[in-house]
Amino acid sequence: MKTALSFAFILITVLLFWVGIVQTKSENEKITLSVRQISTSLNLSNDENQSNSSSAEDLRIKKNIYPVKKRPVTLLPRQEMSTEKLLYRVKKTSGNKGITPLEALDMHRQVLDGKFFLKHLTEKIESTANAEKIILVPFSNQTIVLGNDALTRSLFSISQMDSNSSKAMEVSIHGKTPEAASLLKQLISRTHEKILEEESEQDPLLPSVAELAFTIQQKEENVKELRRQIQQRQSAKPVATVEEISLRAERDQCEKELAEYKDVRSTLKEARDKGASDENLAALEILSNKGNLADFSNTLKQLREFRNSPKAKNKAIRQELDHQISQAMKKLGTELEQVRISLDRGYSKTLKRRDEVRAELVAIIKVTSSESKSNQRFQLLEKREQEVISLQKRYDFQMARWRDAKGLLVEVNGKKNGPN
Repeated sequence: MKTALSFAFILITVLLFWVGIVQTKSENEKITLSVRQISTSLNLSNDENQSNSSSAEDLRIKKNIYPVKKRPVTLLPRQEMSTEKLLYRVKKTSGNKGITPLEALDMHRQVLDGKFFLKHLTEKIESTANAEKIILVPFSNQTIVLGNDALTRSLFSISQMDSNSSKAMEVSIHGKTPEAASLLKQLISRTHEKILEEESEQDPLLPSVAELAFTIQQKEENVKELRRQIQQRQSAKPVATVEEISLRAERDQCEKELAEYKDVRSTLKEARDKGASDENLAALEILSNKGNLADFSNTLKQLREFRNSPKAKNKAIRQELDHQISQAMKKLGTELEQVRISLDRGYSKTLKRRDEVRAELVAIIKVTSSESKSNQRFQLLEKREQEVISLQKRYDFQMARWRDAKGLLVEVNGKKNGPN
């Protein structure tokens, strides 16, 4: 009897031990999977490896659209970390701005919670003297390995609250030391202020507005392509009006100029990739009539010839010539950059005009062509054009609200909380 009881006790003990191992393994696997998902959701570098079908411009805009949706991992218990707080309120306005304090704060929360802000904050930490060492390096020996962007995002959280009977937004900032938390607080405040000041219409900060801008861009590209197809199919048909003759001639001229711009830019890029100096670039035949490059090149040539001639035996003369050559090289580099900028602007301006001419030609075709009512391309073009108009109205409305929200936010100094 005793033997049977002993055997049963041993069997039960083994079973309990086995169940404990399985549960621990399952929990560890869940934790590991969760951390990997969080790290992946915050990994900005993965955005660069998306489908090759998306252009670089598309990817650049997409980065502003979607906020970070996963909550960051806690690297240390909060009681072991120092905490700083940033508090934001909304100004009281006498007029009707058309936007409530809660809506304004929520817009700013989306910006602070977005990838664009995180990217700039991480870059600010990495480029500021000792900031990375003070803020991020102390966590480098943690079991969980994260990139700088994910690590940065794990060190602050955003919440909306009621403070003194008014709405407010609080950013809780954590660091391994009081110095780290204080420095990160300063960098968050400066980065937020900077991106608000430098925001452009092409790169809106608010994710919902950026999403609209991206969608509009895609629709407009679709419209341009449909116009190109329609206009190309109609090119072989007889010209109906004098206006159409004029527009076709202008379109052909634009196409010719665009081809020339592409040729020059391609030649410049190829030469730069091969390591050509500014002087060699200025001497390219394709740039011979651009700006004042030819004059600068001739001046440099004359100075060097004089510098190497018997007339320049005196040390003082040689030093003066060396100085003049150095100055001429700087001026040549500046002129070359101006030529490059001029080429880019000329290309953009001509491209825009070519697209406008195409639109005018298609508008004429819509009126004069009998197939414009039944052709699927015309119908699809009409649909896309209406979609762009509708989206643009939504964009203008939301952008106006965001401008109001930007002007209403006020930063209030927060309190320090040290380790408990």
